[in-house]
Amino acid sequence: MKKPISYLLLAIVLILGTGCDLFPYMGNEVYFYSMAGPNEEPSSFDLKRRDGGHVIIMSRGVEDVELDYSQALSLKDDTVFTLTLDGEDLARISGSKTVDELGNTGWHVVESFTLPELSKGTYTLVGKTVFGEQEGNPFRQNEVTLEISSLFSF
Repeated sequence: MKKPISYLLLAIVLILGTGCDLFPYMGNEVYFYSMAGPNEEPSSFDLKRRDGGHVIIMSRGVEDVELDYSQALSLKDDTVFTLTLDGEDLARISGSKTVDELGNTGWHVVESFTLPELSKGTYTLVGKTVFGEQEGNPFRQNEVTLEISSLFSF
Protein backbone atom coordinates (compact mmCIF):
# COMPACT_ATOMS: atom_id res chain seq x y z
CA MET A 1 0.00 0.00 0.00
CA LYS A 2 2.90 2.38 0.68
CA LYS A 3 4.38 2.01 -2.82
CA PRO A 4 1.31 3.25 -4.74
CA ILE A 5 1.05 6.28 -2.45
CA SER A 6 4.76 7.01 -2.89
CA TYR A 7 4.43 6.76 -6.67
CA LEU A 8 1.36 8.97 -6.63
CA LEU A 9 3.17 11.64 -4.59
CA LEU A 10 6.19 11.48 -6.89
CA ALA A 11 3.94 11.89 -9.94
CA ILE A 12 2.21 14.90 -8.37
CA VAL A 13 5.56 16.57 -7.59
CA LEU A 14 6.78 15.99 -11.16
CA ILE A 15 3.59 17.29 -12.74
CA LEU A 16 3.44 20.37 -10.53
CA GLY A 17 7.19 20.93 -10.81
CA THR A 18 7.20 21.10 -14.57
CA GLY A 19 4.05 23.23 -14.64
CA CYS A 20 5.46 25.89 -12.30
CA ASP A 21 9.10 25.96 -13.42
CA LEU A 22 10.28 23.99 -10.40
CA PHE A 23 12.76 22.29 -12.71
CA PRO A 24 14.09 25.14 -14.90
CA TYR A 25 17.00 24.98 -17.29
CA MET A 26 19.87 24.28 -14.91
CA GLY A 27 22.84 24.96 -17.20
CA ASN A 28 24.86 28.10 -16.80
CA GLU A 29 25.71 28.77 -20.48
CA VAL A 30 23.37 30.79 -22.68
CA TYR A 31 24.04 31.83 -26.28
CA PHE A 32 23.43 35.55 -26.67
CA TYR A 33 21.96 35.31 -30.15
CA SER A 34 19.42 32.74 -28.96
CA MET A 35 18.14 35.53 -26.67
CA ALA A 36 18.34 38.29 -29.26
CA GLY A 37 15.64 39.15 -31.76
CA PRO A 38 16.10 38.88 -35.53
CA ASN A 39 17.57 41.75 -37.53
CA GLU A 40 18.73 43.74 -34.51
CA GLU A 41 15.17 44.10 -33.20
CA PRO A 42 14.88 44.52 -29.41
CA SER A 43 13.77 41.38 -27.63
CA SER A 44 13.15 40.01 -24.17
CA PHE A 45 14.37 36.84 -22.50
CA ASP A 46 13.53 35.15 -19.19
CA LEU A 47 16.35 33.64 -17.18
CA LYS A 48 16.22 31.93 -13.81
CA ARG A 49 18.30 33.38 -11.01
CA ARG A 50 21.30 31.16 -10.49
CA ASP A 51 23.92 31.06 -7.75
CA GLY A 52 27.21 32.03 -9.36
CA GLY A 53 25.54 33.72 -12.34
CA HIS A 54 25.62 32.58 -15.95
CA VAL A 55 28.02 32.47 -18.87
CA ILE A 56 26.85 34.32 -21.98
CA ILE A 57 28.43 33.14 -25.22
CA MET A 58 28.67 35.58 -28.11
CA SER A 59 29.06 34.01 -31.54
CA ARG A 60 29.73 35.16 -35.06
CA GLY A 61 29.12 33.21 -38.23
CA VAL A 62 28.24 34.44 -41.70
CA GLU A 63 24.55 34.73 -42.57
CA ASP A 64 23.29 31.97 -44.88
CA VAL A 65 26.80 30.45 -45.10
CA GLU A 66 27.96 27.36 -43.26
CA LEU A 67 31.61 28.11 -42.48
CA ASP A 68 34.23 25.39 -42.17
CA TYR A 69 36.86 25.47 -39.44
CA SER A 70 39.52 27.37 -41.42
CA GLN A 71 37.04 29.99 -42.65
CA ALA A 72 35.86 30.69 -39.09
CA LEU A 73 39.44 30.76 -37.83
CA SER A 74 40.31 33.42 -40.43
CA LEU A 75 37.59 35.67 -38.92
CA LYS A 76 38.71 35.25 -35.31
CA ASP A 77 41.27 38.05 -35.04
CA ASP A 78 39.08 40.63 -36.79
CA THR A 79 35.96 39.87 -34.74
CA VAL A 80 35.38 41.97 -31.63
CA PHE A 81 32.58 41.21 -29.17
CA THR A 82 31.28 43.53 -26.45
CA LEU A 83 28.56 42.76 -23.96
CA THR A 84 27.11 45.22 -21.45
CA LEU A 85 24.57 44.90 -18.66
CA ASP A 86 22.79 48.16 -17.85
CA GLY A 87 25.66 50.07 -19.48
CA GLU A 88 28.48 48.27 -17.63
CA ASP A 89 30.90 46.03 -19.54
CA LEU A 90 30.70 42.37 -18.65
CA ALA A 91 33.99 40.57 -18.04
CA ARG A 92 35.37 38.38 -20.80
CA ILE A 93 36.43 34.92 -19.75
CA SER A 94 40.16 34.92 -20.44
CA GLY A 95 41.21 32.67 -23.29
CA SER A 96 37.64 31.89 -24.34
CA LYS A 97 37.79 33.49 -27.80
CA THR A 98 38.02 30.59 -30.20
CA VAL A 99 36.08 28.86 -32.96
CA ASP A 100 33.45 26.23 -32.30
CA GLU A 101 31.04 24.15 -34.32
CA LEU A 102 27.52 25.19 -33.33
CA GLY A 103 24.99 22.49 -34.07
CA ASN A 104 24.21 22.22 -37.76
CA THR A 105 25.09 25.85 -38.55
CA GLY A 106 28.79 25.35 -39.19
CA TRP A 107 31.76 26.88 -37.41
CA HIS A 108 31.60 30.24 -35.60
CA VAL A 109 33.90 32.58 -33.75
CA VAL A 110 32.82 32.45 -30.09
CA GLU A 111 33.74 34.28 -26.89
CA SER A 112 32.35 33.85 -23.37
CA PHE A 113 31.41 36.55 -20.87
CA THR A 114 30.52 36.32 -17.19
CA LEU A 115 27.01 37.40 -16.28
CA PRO A 116 27.21 37.92 -12.51
CA GLU A 117 24.67 36.54 -10.08
CA LEU A 118 21.69 38.86 -10.40
CA SER A 119 18.76 39.39 -8.10
CA LYS A 120 15.20 39.11 -9.37
CA GLY A 121 14.41 42.01 -11.68
CA THR A 122 14.69 43.46 -15.17
CA TYR A 123 18.01 44.35 -16.82
CA THR A 124 19.18 45.53 -20.24
CA LEU A 125 21.78 43.40 -21.98
CA VAL A 126 23.41 44.84 -25.13
CA GLY A 127 25.65 42.73 -27.33
CA LYS A 128 27.72 44.11 -30.18
CA THR A 129 29.75 42.21 -32.74
CA VAL A 130 32.19 44.21 -34.87
CA PHE A 131 33.09 42.26 -37.98
CA GLY A 132 36.54 43.76 -38.58
CA GLU A 133 38.58 45.64 -41.12
CA GLN A 134 38.24 42.95 -43.81
CA GLU A 135 34.59 43.91 -44.10
CA GLY A 136 34.87 47.68 -43.54
CA ASN A 137 34.07 47.42 -39.79
CA PRO A 138 30.31 46.80 -40.00
CA PHE A 139 28.67 45.60 -36.83
CA ARG A 140 25.59 43.96 -35.40
CA GLN A 141 24.07 45.22 -32.17
CA ASN A 142 21.19 43.67 -30.25
CA GLU A 143 19.39 44.78 -27.12
CA VAL A 144 17.75 42.21 -24.86
CA THR A 145 15.50 43.01 -21.94
CA LEU A 146 16.57 40.36 -19.48
CA GLU A 147 14.02 39.28 -16.88
CA ILE A 148 15.59 37.44 -13.95
CA SER A 149 13.07 35.40 -11.99
CA SER A 150 13.52 33.38 -8.84
CA LEU A 151 14.25 29.68 -9.05
CA PHE A 152 10.82 28.73 -7.71
CA SER A 153 8.50 31.05 -9.63
CA PHE A 154 4.93 29.93 -10.21
